[in-house]
Amino acid sequence: MSELIVTTRRLRLEPFAHRHGPELESFARLWEVARYTATIPHPYPSGGGAIYAEQVSFGWRHGGELLWAVIEKATSQVVGCAGLDPTPDRRGFELGYMYAPWSWGRGVASEAAIALVGTAFRHLEADEVFAHAVGENRASCRILAKAGMRRIGNATYFAPAREHWVRAEAYRLLRREWSS
Repeated sequence: MSELIVTTRRLRLEPFAHRHGPELESFARLWEVARYTATIPHPYPSGGGAIYAEQVSFGWRHGGELLWAVIEKATSQVVGCAGLDPTPDRRGFELGYMYAPWSWGRGVASEAAIALVGTAFRHLEADEVFAHAVGENRASCRILAKAGMRRIGNATYFAPAREHWVRAEAYRLLRREWSS
């Protein structure tokens, strides 16, 4: 797939690249971020952002996860990353994201989530977009609802940062339910 740039009123989502690694590390290393993620280790390894960028670049080229750096247009600062991870049949995509604490509470994550849900249906021809949010992270649950998803149940997953299993809420939006 060719790399796709997504823009909104306040944001530019560009394919995650090596140059975004240091900014990702600046917030991925924070416990307040890692504690709500499915896969981020804590402590976050030095140089981990660059390694992650290499993995994601491979995904863009070979049909894996599509990850975007979320950049505020006004400041050109990376405030987060968000991605769409395809199911094996590429008919569904899992939405995932993490944001710098200094961007929380300003609608940035909701704006990016809405844009990526639209991208999944418009450009990737998805039949569904789904996501999971740690149940205690109410802000993330609200982001998914604002993106048009509805809660469909619960799930559990192992969280490396916490070193134990966590309860998550499962959300989904089907193409036929989506309104562009």
